[in-house]
Amino acid sequence: MGIESNVFPFLNLSELSTQYRLYEIKGLKRHAEYYQNRQNLIHRLSNQLKHPVTIVELDEKPYLVVAADAPEPPEHYQIVRGIVYFVSTGNILTLDYSLRTPQNDEICLRFLHFMVQSALFGNAQLWQPSAGEPFFEKTPHQIFDSLSLFRGFSVRPVLTESGGIGLCVDIQHKFISIEPLPKYLTEQAFQQYKAKHCIYHYGHQWYEIQLSEVSDLNVTEAMISDENNSISLLDYAIKYCRKPIPEDLASIAQDAAVVHYFNNQNVDRMAIAALCHLVYDTANPVTQKYHPYTILKPHIRYSAIHQLVERYLQRIKFGNIVLKVASTPEKTSLAAFTLPDYRFGNNYRLSLRGTTGATQTTLEQVGQKRLELLRSPNAGVFVQEQFDRQYLLLPQTVGDSFGLKFIQDLKKAVDQLYPAGGGYKPQVIYYPDRGFRTYVEQGRAILKTVQDYQLQPGYGVVMLHRTPTLPRQHDPLSALVVRELKNYELYVATIHSAMGQECYELRYNEHSQPFYTARNQKHGKLQGYLRAVALNKVLLTNERWPFVLDTPLHADITIGIDVKHHTAGYITIDKDGSRIRTLPPITSKQKERLSSSQVKACLIEILTKEVEQAAYPLLHIVIHRDGRIYECEIEGAKQAIAALKKQGILSEGAALTILEISKSAPASLRLFDVIDKKKPLPFVQNPQIGYYYITNNDGYLCSTGRPFLKQGTVKPLRVKYIEGKLPFEQCLEDVYYLTALTWTKPDDCSRYSITTKINDRRLSEDASEYDEDALRFDHQEDIESEDISDEKIDGETASEEANI
Repeated sequence: MGIESNVFPFLNLSELSTQYRLYEIKGLKRHAEYYQNRQNLIHRLSNQLKHPVTIVELDEKPYLVVAADAPEPPEHYQIVRGIVYFVSTGNILTLDYSLRTPQNDEICLRFLHFMVQSALFGNAQLWQPSAGEPFFEKTPHQIFDSLSLFRGFSVRPVLTESGGIGLCVDIQHKFISIEPLPKYLTEQAFQQYKAKHCIYHYGHQWYEIQLSEVSDLNVTEAMISDENNSISLLDYAIKYCRKPIPEDLASIAQDAAVVHYFNNQNVDRMAIAALCHLVYDTANPVTQKYHPYTILKPHIRYSAIHQLVERYLQRIKFGNIVLKVASTPEKTSLAAFTLPDYRFGNNYRLSLRGTTGATQTTLEQVGQKRLELLRSPNAGVFVQEQFDRQYLLLPQTVGDSFGLKFIQDLKKAVDQLYPAGGGYKPQVIYYPDRGFRTYVEQGRAILKTVQDYQLQPGYGVVMLHRTPTLPRQHDPLSALVVRELKNYELYVATIHSAMGQECYELRYNEHSQPFYTARNQKHGKLQGYLRAVALNKVLLTNERWPFVLDTPLHADITIGIDVKHHTAGYITIDKDGSRIRTLPPITSKQKERLSSSQVKACLIEILTKEVEQAAYPLLHIVIHRDGRIYECEIEGAKQAIAALKKQGILSEGAALTILEISKSAPASLRLFDVIDKKKPLPFVQNPQIGYYYITNNDGYLCSTGRPFLKQGTVKPLRVKYIEGKLPFEQCLEDVYYLTALTWTKPDDCSRYSITTKINDRRLSEDASEYDEDALRFDHQEDIESEDISDEKIDGETASEEANI
């Protein structure tokens, strides 16, 4: 049967008839908040008018699109840095769902999205945490001890390859506590729930809230305005609940507790505590052992998607409109890219393409072969240069325990991978850590040690104790150490002590002398960890790239850009894939974007240096923007190209191409390799790595897949073509080649290209937040006190790079 997607076409778009009104928007300026203002207007006016609303640009002017049967929008509306005014054009237009133009597509997708969401929201069998999020069935899919696992689906209209529109449907999961909050809550008891997320069973309507405080009034004392009167919270909930009411609402005690939360308009609201069930993130220790139940094999995900489409999406009713959806997904025409050739140290080449002069391998063997060649004296790491000055900073408690054995093992792991470094011989320094409970105290101790030792510029690895953080929150101590040590021209990566505590144990030799060694059952885990530290924290921090491309890219220069928490990262790769440079992180005034002047200045600096070093003209300049690229960033990039052409640094033929590389989407496109074996159910497996699918300006790339992916379902990488001269298919092939540089795990595949991966790796620490004021405040007496007891600091949460 071939490759199938999870996009199910609408069958009756030609039969649909929708009318809409146009209003010119006055005052919506293209400054830094333009996109934010635009999105806020769409969502808030849709909620206010209870009808679909969107914004399109006609003749470079923004227009508000409102369904013809909707109420009139307000004459003006407050936005960030101003007020906008809506001026009617007097036109009522008919929407043609079969017409494909950028403006018409935007209206079609928005109207269909609103209709689908509204219809599903009204289905009593489903609940939605908040607007735009997935829908979940009210019956738990599985129950574990105190947790319920709910299964649901994300759904979103998308354009199809055949020129139609379909629904992209994917499976989602959510862990919720079985038992609600206690029916009686004191202020003290509430503290364990403060700021936690809950699903509020407001009658038949369930939605997610974040708890802010507990009331000193109960459900019959807390009053709500209702038609010029006041009634109790309990009476209000019962009055406006669809009858018959659910059992949990019917059984609420008259003196049950009340909690508060803020809605999406930041208005304080009340909820009945005994109807609130805690939400558990998959990173929470409570849910970690059940997380594998959410990682679905391809045939299970495929089957579940088809069941949910049949159950909820075949006929979607919105008022008098019936949207008919196919029971089978649209057939896709896919092609596949081949992995590029690789170059290692000593000019050793590896190929799956039959390239003359290169060692040949297969797709099944390439991962293991990459790892073997890094250790081989005939190949080794591509960058064959001796190390600069190296440091290894360890906590004193580690130095007094397993530290010596860890140092020996890490040196061996680095030297195996990088014999050209002249031997990994870092200066080992111990910093005091006994009794320091907070990350600020630990940070001060490390900085004081660096000052006392008067360390010279260089590179290093710093071992830290893990400090308590919220699920999925970056370690603030790691951010503090990485950024503060740059002030001393020390470029470091961080690891954590927990893995050593887990893997090493104290033993005694035949002379009853104590020594540390690896636990018998932890040898494999420890070796993998040490290799990951050697690769990720030593070699990559020193920009010793393990291997590079030996197949040229289509782009003459590729520039990766990412912005996180007011910090921007840049990485550049030349056409040959062998000259890879990173720029020091740059501070941005905006949290997630750059100004046009910043982008212009950085690109002028980057491209001027690249022109000096390149042996060929830079004609195709490609930007990979991690996440959304903003108008101001595009404008800055264009200004840089124009300025360099004017100066004669770039030729007149130089052209800019811009791509957005998304890590997530409201509904993820999936691809399944479906084989009909004449059985009741087809055989379904993950597609092979390298498959890609292009529809309009969206490309979906299987940068993971067979033979590498051993569990779960492939989630293709979404790449959006914004504008440019280089053909999209060639751009997508370049992205695939750059995902093939699997430096962090050479024997595996990587979902992201190094233009994303390296920036992510650097910004996860450089851009993470920590309390700089607390660090600067002088608490020297706390650091030097001899009365602080030695407490064991518990270890760490796993992350992709390493449980490092």
